This record gives sequence, C-alpha cells and structure tokens, in this order.
Amino acid sequence: MRIAIDGPAGSGKSTVAKLVARDLNFVYIDTGAMYRALALKAHSLKIEFSDESPMVELMNHTYFSLSENGITLDGRFLGEEIRTREVSMLSSNIARYPYVRAYLTEQQRSLSRQGNVVMEGRDIGTIVLPDAELKIFLTASIEERARRRYAELIASLKEVDYESVLREMKARDLNDSSRELAPLKPAKDAIRLDTTGLSISEVVEKVAAMARKRQRVLLSKSVGFCYGVDRAVNEAIKILKSGKSVFATGEIVHNEAVMKNLKDLGLEIIEDISSYDRVDGIAIIRAHGIDPGSEKRLREVFTGVIDLTCPIVYNVFSLAVDLQARGSFVVVFGKRNHPEVTALSGRLERYLIVEPGEDYSSVVDRLKAIERIAVVSQTTMSTDDFKDFSSFLEEELGDRVEIHNTICRITVERESEARRLACEADTVIVVGGKNSSNTKKLLDIVGRLGKRAIHVQTTGDLPQGELGRTGLISGTSTPYDQIQKILDYIDNEREVTDNGRETGTAR
Repeated sequence: MRIAIDGPAGSGKSTVAKLVARDLNFVYIDTGAMYRALALKAHSLKIEFSDESPMVELMNHTYFSLSENGITLDGRFLGEEIRTREVSMLSSNIARYPYVRAYLTEQQRSLSRQGNVVMEGRDIGTIVLPDAELKIFLTASIEERARRRYAELIASLKEVDYESVLREMKARDLNDSSRELAPLKPAKDAIRLDTTGLSISEVVEKVAAMARKRQRVLLSKSVGFCYGVDRAVNEAIKILKSGKSVFATGEIVHNEAVMKNLKDLGLEIIEDISSYDRVDGIAIIRAHGIDPGSEKRLREVFTGVIDLTCPIVYNVFSLAVDLQARGSFVVVFGKRNHPEVTALSGRLERYLIVEPGEDYSSVVDRLKAIERIAVVSQTTMSTDDFKDFSSFLEEELGDRVEIHNTICRITVERESEARRLACEADTVIVVGGKNSSNTKKLLDIVGRLGKRAIHVQTTGDLPQGELGRTGLISGTSTPYDQIQKILDYIDNEREVTDNGRETGTAR
C-alpha cells in the first residue's frame, strides 16, 4: 500500500509521515535523502552535476532499494554521511536539474512498488505517485503554520519575530503553488485534512485509521526484487533493447514470467560454453556469479562480458578466498547444485559443502583433523538452519571454528516478515517462481508456524473460497508487477469506487 502525503510548509507532513509509517509498520521514504545520496556519490566520483552525459551514465548504474530500516543506495544503508552541511548544499544544487529530478522521481515510484510505504512532499500525490491507494493533503491556516514555524525557530534559539515568519510563509506558499515545475496542489482524489487546532497524535490517528480501512491484505514491509536481482534484470533489459546479441550464463532470475519476457527480447541462455567458438555478442554473468574458469572461457568466446554478480554475493566470494589464503579450511553451508555455491566453490582449493539437514555428526568427523575451519553461507539460506549448523560445529569443535554469517540482510528481513504475517494472518500468500529457493523457504517458515501458506505465481493459482485475514509476501526473485496483479485481483473482489479508492474530506 502506498500513502502519499502532500501539503504546504508548516502543515506537519514530515512528522506525520514518519509517525504514520511507524504506527502502521510501513517504510517511510525520505525523498530528500535520495537527492543527498546521489549528490554525494557524484561528488565523490568528481562528476559535475551540470555534465549530463557522465551523470546519466552514473544514474544508470545507481540502485536504490527498500530495507526494513529505510532506503539503501547500491545495497548500502544511507547513514549520517549524507547529513552533513556540505552534502545538504550539494543536494540543493543537484535538485535544480530536470533530468536528475526525472530520474529520482522514477526511482521513488520504483521504491513505492516494493512494499508498504509512506512518502511525503509537495508533488507526491500529483506527480510521483498519482495512483497511490491513499492520498492525503495536509493543510492548516496560514496563521497556524506560521505559529508552528515560529515556535520551532524560537526553540532552536533563533532570533525571529512572528510577523516576519508569517510574511515568509505567505511568500513560500505563493512560490510553491505558482512554480512551473510540479506546483503545490492537492490531487483530485486526495483527502484534505485540516490540521488547524489538532495535535500531531490526532492527525496521525486519523491518517492511520484511513489506511487501515483500505488495507484489505497485510503486505510484507518489503516485496519484489531484491537489489541484486533488480540490478541484473534492469541491466539485461537495457542491453537487450540496445539491439545487441545478448547471452546469459543461466536464468538471470528464478522466475518463469520474467525469463520469458527476457527471452522474447532476444536473450539466449548458454547451456554449454564449450559448444561455442567465437561469438559477436555480449555475455551476461548473472547475479549468482560464475566460477573463474568459466568466466575466462566467456571472455575468450564473446566480444564483451558484463559481470552482474550481486555485490553482496561477490563479497562472500572475496571473504571465502581471503579466509583460505589465511590458512582456513572453508565450509560452505548451502545447496551443492545452486549456481551461487558452484561459483563460490570454483574459487576454492580446499572446501566442504554442507546442505541443511545433513548428518552434522559425520561432518564433524570429517573436520576433526583440521586445525582452522571457517564457515560461510550461501546468501539465501535459512537463518535458523545456519544457526543450527554453526552452533553444532562450535559446540563440537570449539574455538577451531570461525563462523561468518553471510546470509543476505534482505533474506533475513523477508524471513522476519514471513513470521510476522504468519502470526497476524489466517492465510499467507507467497508469490514467486516454482523453482525459486528463497520463495520455497518463506512457504516453509509459514507452514512451520502452523498457518496456511499458498504458493502463487499468477491470479490463476489463487484458490476459490474464503481466505480469512490474508497476508502477502514474495520471494526476492518476484517482480512487483506480478504482486500488484494479485493485489488488484483480491481488491476487486469487493465493491470499490470508480477509481478504486474513496474520496472526500476528513473532518
């Protein structure tokens, strides 16, 4: 569900948006932080904002995604480094360029499709999220907003008078509402909420109540592609649309519908690299990565190779190689035939692959003669399974074992959300490909907690009959458009207004 909150300066939209997100367990999208992060990245690479060509190239390889705690850039959390005065000035500068605003607007739309979000600004309901399920336009009398701003400035020890603040507020309103680019105005289907005389808690309560009324399905805090998959799929589409011949080392994503779309665009899957001689085309290394020997062969065969290994996965590869170089025997906790494990083990000389559910006592017997042991994990393994295995090794082998939990953070968050939904819902719909291991893991988590779990790829997989209170989560290889079709199908089972949402004035 997407909640868009707009309003003039002093209406309380930033504070309200953050508190509503906390109340509903939604993600608050700080759009200003996105400008700051992009500005800092460009500045650190010594790229001038006015130099459009290198800036566009930079943006084409910049990836924002949602996490449980907010927004990440290129898979990394946005921290205090974007809150300095210098970065604030840089972000103000970068926001002047229409092509930057257009790019970040699209990124904000993309983020809004990854889960339950609250986004605030001055053009969210009209420009950024015109199809948001709930649009709120917060307002208050000009005098009320000026008093709020005056109180803030006095509290921060600024020397101001109320009349000057009032004049500035009026000028700001005029500028915001009359500017040519994205002027401040309520969306036609927005609910106007006058906050004059209301406390912040009263406003939050009203907005949260409206959201709960519309939320038919309990949606996981984050859904859709993870960062690595999203990056790989988008890059593949860009290359395919350039007209080049494109080949991939395997399924870019374990999702039948996505792979069909990529193949329809011309993508060919490399079944056996030894059967190729010399090819005028681009070879894509998928997000799972590939072993060094196969990569060397790719570069000998194809005129170009683009490595789309997920950075998180690649960090695990680097860690394992480093641990081996330091004298450790590497134990890989994962599935033997999984492409990520194949790519990892292909970099090692001495290693052991252990799958969940194996006889861990026999594993210990094989390791007893080894002095230094390091354990890493396939990034998509179950955290509970990894904990059971690593704890068993530590108990049996003591300080000879060095444990490195390399399970992807997004995977951990999805597991946590699956448990939450299983506690709050009668039925949990898990959306994902039939051959997606991370999707099957979510199904298993819900089932272990004694709740009904339904594996769905399309609306045709939904059962007939009452589902009760319903939750929905997806594997990390599921695109948001598949999820939205299922949400729309469920939503249209009930009576809705012409545009799918109620309109009116909140009092």
